[in-house]
Amino acid sequence: MSPTQRNPIPSTAIEGVVDGLRGNQLHGWAWDTRAEQPHLRIEVRADGVLLGSTDAAIFRADLAMAGKRNGHCAFAIALDPLPAPGTVLTVAAAGGGMGRELTGSPFTVPAPLVPGCADQVTDVLPLPIGTPRLHGSLDQCGPTRIRGWVRWLDGTGRSPTLSLHEGDRELLRFEANQWRADIAELQQDDGCCGFDLPLPEALGDGLLHVLELRMADSGVAVLQSPFRIRGAAALTAPRTRGVSPLQRKAVADTVDLSVIVNFYNMRREAERTLTSLSRDYQHDAGDLSYEVLCIDNGSNPPLDPGWIASFGPQFRLVRPSRQLTSPCAALNEAALQARGKYLALMIDGAHLLTPGVFHEARRAWQEHPDAVVAVRHWFIGGDQRWLAMAGYTREQEDRLFERIRWPANGYELFRIGAPIGENPEPWFDGLSESNCLMLPTALYDRIGGFDEAFDQAGGGFANLDLWRRASDATNGPLVSLLGEASFHQFHGGTTTNVDDAEKDSRVRAYANAYRALRGEDFAGVHRSRLSFRGRMPSEFATGVRQRTLLPMHLGITEQVRSGQLALHFDEGAQAHLQSVYAECALQREVRWLGQPVGVAPADLVSLQEIIQQVRPDAVIVVGAEAGLVAFIDNMLSMIDGAASRILHVNPPSAMSAWPARVTALQGLPGDPHVLATVRQWVGSAEAVLALQATGATETFSLSTLQDYGALVSYRSYLICLGTLFGQPWLGYSSHQYLHTIREFTGTHSPFVIDRSWNRQLISTCPSGFLRKVGGLCTAANYDASLDTIAPDQPSLMENQQ
Repeated sequence: MSPTQRNPIPSTAIEGVVDGLRGNQLHGWAWDTRAEQPHLRIEVRADGVLLGSTDAAIFRADLAMAGKRNGHCAFAIALDPLPAPGTVLTVAAAGGGMGRELTGSPFTVPAPLVPGCADQVTDVLPLPIGTPRLHGSLDQCGPTRIRGWVRWLDGTGRSPTLSLHEGDRELLRFEANQWRADIAELQQDDGCCGFDLPLPEALGDGLLHVLELRMADSGVAVLQSPFRIRGAAALTAPRTRGVSPLQRKAVADTVDLSVIVNFYNMRREAERTLTSLSRDYQHDAGDLSYEVLCIDNGSNPPLDPGWIASFGPQFRLVRPSRQLTSPCAALNEAALQARGKYLALMIDGAHLLTPGVFHEARRAWQEHPDAVVAVRHWFIGGDQRWLAMAGYTREQEDRLFERIRWPANGYELFRIGAPIGENPEPWFDGLSESNCLMLPTALYDRIGGFDEAFDQAGGGFANLDLWRRASDATNGPLVSLLGEASFHQFHGGTTTNVDDAEKDSRVRAYANAYRALRGEDFAGVHRSRLSFRGRMPSEFATGVRQRTLLPMHLGITEQVRSGQLALHFDEGAQAHLQSVYAECALQREVRWLGQPVGVAPADLVSLQEIIQQVRPDAVIVVGAEAGLVAFIDNMLSMIDGAASRILHVNPPSAMSAWPARVTALQGLPGDPHVLATVRQWVGSAEAVLALQATGATETFSLSTLQDYGALVSYRSYLICLGTLFGQPWLGYSSHQYLHTIREFTGTHSPFVIDRSWNRQLISTCPSGFLRKVGGLCTAANYDASLDTIAPDQPSLMENQQ
């Protein structure tokens, strides 16, 4: 009996997802959520036959950020030969004689993007760029973009110019002049050495291409050898193939706009949606001739025609001739009954509109009659997938509507809503779909309307597909409205009101169906193709940064969501919050035992954890506030550091009584006599921690960091206090602290910036926690994940002396 048979793995302990095929490798991730469990063994089978297996042990940064086994739980299983398209694969974690299938399994092998070719080839990237004069990396080439960086080794400020060749033919010429933050951090010049641009259309033919990257001026190759890519044939393939145009009968009494909205078992939600489409609710729509065709797609109980007509004479009920799980056929049938010059398609009747949608759309058509107008979508209440798991109900949502007295002011919806995806900048990103898509009727007919081949419940990617085909086929601009939105109400939706695992499984099935129909993966419309019009009628429409997300206010349960800070509070918002904190000098209000500490409370927490980890024998503090020294003294007492001592160099003010372990030393930190005294004081201490406050150049400079950094022990820290108060991008700024730190942590430095201590929203020491990794390891080749390989086996680690 094997160990796995003796100790079966509980199915509830396994979490994992099948991501899909890349070439002939099946990718995904899986882990055993019980602490300190071994890597899972993943098996792939077809009709019970084992095709391949491996341990889920590959590192992925996104999984590390999500807290999945420190990121070491991804897998890639080579399937050689690749099973034929249509083969159903089961992907499971082996254990206890019974496999636990992962989310996304069973997985159907898709048809290859190029007929008859299953190996969508790309040579392994990134590829190093290296010549006697250049240094860099080709990070990506294909299927649609080329990306990387390159810089001159002689430190010249000009940007290298590269050219991409196939044989003797030059396909592309470009300068490497885009700023890359990651390269700047490693002191590869100023970081303005990146490139990221679309590949030429000639590479989008689905054929294998052998390419070479060269210096444009001399023609010298910058890679060791040519490389191969295969672009997706769909770059030039028409997206409308297989969708026949709609044939419409002429009507005599036309109107300006026909709104087609689809309902299924949502009487509660339909009432608000229809109210938002009424003439009394929509602003400046008094002279707009329009009709609203309300599809009842098999509701139980059915919607009443008289109730529909009560919202206005332009409202009427449409019952489709066929009852199908997908609404596509019903929407097309209703569209052929429409009398409008323009159509507004609402595939999900749970979406209600803000009051200016009709007005702004009409203005867009007055400027350009062929415009396609897209309305962005928001959630009522916040991320409804999260809320559904936390116990959110329709009754609680009703209270939100009562709170804003809707529909008295329709723009108050922004007060109780959040952008779908919780994008902190919701208006200017690209678009994947619109739940109120408004376009010329002639265009809708020409592209065949909704593709009825999307036969999944709810339509799958049909709405995304319609938007994409309309955007490709239109002769007019793609107009994204600003300050107007559709708001999704909480109901039993196909993807919005299910947990993340179920949503992921359904969306994966939709994506596979789209790939089968279109021969490519779905891609939204990039923001560069969009035109924008509108206004911001509500201060709450500007984004989610200005308020806490609503789940905190609803008091549903004690459940908290996993920390994905970037989704809800991006780097720009954090920088703004920190700058306000600094400009208001709130750090002066932070005190310890009545003494000012000069840093944010989060920095005290970080310092406490560092002291617990390092357990320093000696702590050097340069120029810090007296309260911070007292805090360090108390933390050392808490970890029983009776023998630990503190040297306070250049204290900003005298104290009547220093703690017993503290020695005060007056003088400039860089003075040779002061440095000699500090070195003598450190002596043979094994664990040394140093803190250096920012200030004037003579107290905080590259030389002082080097001097005091040399005293810091391996795996300990040099903490730069107050780095928030510099402005590194302003050439006239008198404080260049981050610039000094980047110089100090250059390519050959034994120190790296440890960003794990800056995860809180407010820190007065951003990029200021510098960890000494030392030895042969430098900032350029440091891998933080290696620090946790065997923390319980010191003999396997480097010598800590």
